[in-house]
Amino acid sequence: MKIKVLFFLFVLNSMLFAFGQTTYNNPLGFTIDFDKTWRRLPKEILYEKTAMIKDMMDYKINIQYDACFQKSGNADMDYPYILFKNYYSTTTNKEEIEKLKQFYTNKFGVNQVLENLETEKVKMNLEIGKTYFDENKQLLIFTYYLDLNIKGKLVGMIGFYIGKSATLQILCYTYADEFKYDQKEFLDIMNSIKDSGMQTDMSVYLKNHDQATTYYNEGLKYSGNGNRNKAIDSYTLAIDVYPQEDSYQISEAYYNRGYNKRRMDNLKGAISDYTKAIEFRPDYYKAYNNRGFAYLLLENYEDAIKDFTSVIKYDNYQTGLTNMALGNRGIAKLYINEDGCADLKNAIEEGNDKVKSIYKENCE
Repeated sequence: MKIKVLFFLFVLNSMLFAFGQTTYNNPLGFTIDFDKTWRRLPKEILYEKTAMIKDMMDYKINIQYDACFQKSGNADMDYPYILFKNYYSTTTNKEEIEKLKQFYTNKFGVNQVLENLETEKVKMNLEIGKTYFDENKQLLIFTYYLDLNIKGKLVGMIGFYIGKSATLQILCYTYADEFKYDQKEFLDIMNSIKDSGMQTDMSVYLKNHDQATTYYNEGLKYSGNGNRNKAIDSYTLAIDVYPQEDSYQISEAYYNRGYNKRRMDNLKGAISDYTKAIEFRPDYYKAYNNRGFAYLLLENYEDAIKDFTSVIKYDNYQTGLTNMALGNRGIAKLYINEDGCADLKNAIEEGNDKVKSIYKENCE
């Protein structure tokens, strides 16, 4: 059967869609578990969210917001969501810990009388304006009303986890009338924190991380201006310099380098980079999507089908990538005389109008 189809370029820049995952591996040695109803947001949304609270909090260059997670299906700027902020220092000194608790209770105007809390056993509702401390976990938690001019009154629930190599701040935000429901999930997430510490010395980590981030941002700038060669060079430098703890950023740098190679029609080079990105992040569905499309262009339909199947598995209809992958998988199946009509039909039902003509020509 001769099939006349037009391939659609479904290659997306790294800044467009969210990353779906259920475990957050913080570069400072913390691991936090989420259930599948949460998704990690892309960095440009993280920046938008942090811009809303910068004026209310001390923001220093050596304190960075590392990640943001939000309920799947919600608009990017909606609530609830959770921010994670890295503090590149820690302490085991009890007097210093007391000073830390006093500083933040003063700063946020909450009750300085700390109530003991065992997060594993919490069955009560936390009261807004009260402060809690889990001594076993060295976890400080307090809640307060957030004074922002947006729809609905907000509550902030803030946690400080004093770890082996660093301190992690967990900032949870939700609507006041939803807090009694959302606080249990917030507590479950905080209670899931595991701390393995860092392998790289903190001073070495900071030096290399900051330098690699500079290279990475240069790559974004060059890529945005269409300067592919310089973008590739910058991402290569970032990959070489990032410390081992920055596996998430390394994966992103490989993905972006592959994107620029693809735009230069270096399909094999792009596939190699997407493969490395997936090695660092096995559920990186954007990388599966772009690698699958490169395979499609190289007429390697079997591997393209495998990658588009992985997109559907890991994206799971969270973004527009699922219906794109359904459409492309259907096309690849038609090329090897398999039934791709069900995939094309599903893609159309999910809003992928670009494959309507292919479906009409081959399936009706």
